[in-house]
Amino acid sequence: MPEHSHELRFEAQARTILNFLKTDKRYDDQFLPPPFFIEFTGSPSSGKTTSITELDKFLRREGFRVLRPQEGAEVIRHIGRDTPLYNIRTGLYALTMLIDLSHGHLYDVVIFDRCIFDAYSWMMYWAEKNKLSPEEKILIQQFFTQRFWVNKLTATFIVVCDPEVAMQREERIALSSKLGETTNPETIRKLVARYKRAYEELSPAHPQIHLLDTTNLGEMEMVEIIAQKTLDAMEAKTRS
Repeated sequence: MPEHSHELRFEAQARTILNFLKTDKRYDDQFLPPPFFIEFTGSPSSGKTTSITELDKFLRREGFRVLRPQEGAEVIRHIGRDTPLYNIRTGLYALTMLIDLSHGHLYDVVIFDRCIFDAYSWMMYWAEKNKLSPEEKILIQQFFTQRFWVNKLTATFIVVCDPEVAMQREERIALSSKLGETTNPETIRKLVARYKRAYEELSPAHPQIHLLDTTNLGEMEMVEIIAQKTLDAMEAKTRS
């Protein structure tokens, strides 16, 4: 058999297989909707982790396939925390997953413990430390809030709490009375102020962002508020 005959046969066979795969529905981004993406960020001991755990548990029990990625701070350990590169890298870690997972439907819901709006907030900190110029801060913040991915977030919760109440919560289960770098009243107070400022800057253009002050909320009330806002945001996306 001439050599070109093998080539034609291979091409025909390949086209047959491709025709099996390449249906309009398989290649239509709208046929299988992307997952719902939820981001949590905020100050220490504000109830963020509890909220993530309970929302994850509820959705899975209702039949959703839920992914709860490891937080960037638990993954990015080769870069010191004394440089803006650290929070840029943790932000990119979450952003990469947000982009990749939005182009398929392996999961129904993805719950991020800190994602792109968290990275935006941390650039304020580094500018205050004079480790970013005002121009650098704005440039990086604009990158993390680009239209190509920011609207993929269904809801973002910025969870904060009064520093004194946060410390009481922290000390309930602490194995040591020593204060951590971010778990002391003064640092928490600065973090809360920074997250509130981020909310004021971001929320006019990004209505999916919610600020939740848990100072006077019980755990059940906090979780119910977040569950309701999450379900409302998800339901609204099904109608858009």
